Amino acid sequence: MARSGNGTATRDDLERQIEALKTDISDISQTLAQMGADRRDATVDGMRETAAQIQRKGAAIGEQAADAVRQQPATAMALAVGAGFIVGLMTGRR
Repeated sequence: MARSGNGTATRDDLERQIEALKTDISDISQTLAQMGADRRDATVDGMRETAAQIQRKGAAIGEQAADAVRQQPATAMALAVGAGFIVGLMTGRR
């Protein structure tokens, strides 16, 4: 800490230190904001990639189901009727 000639801090010294602290706090705030933005961007990118993977897997499963229905239409119809019957039993009034 800077001191005047008699060994005590002056008002000017204190004002300079306060200004330096304000600058440091501003710099820290900017750094934290940038770190938060970087982390947000990384998270969004990861979520987009995960969504794309899920979409690709869903499309592949849909294609497999369509192929199964084309290869065995009677079995697919029986499964659909059975599933509808079970859902009807579960949701029907008693």
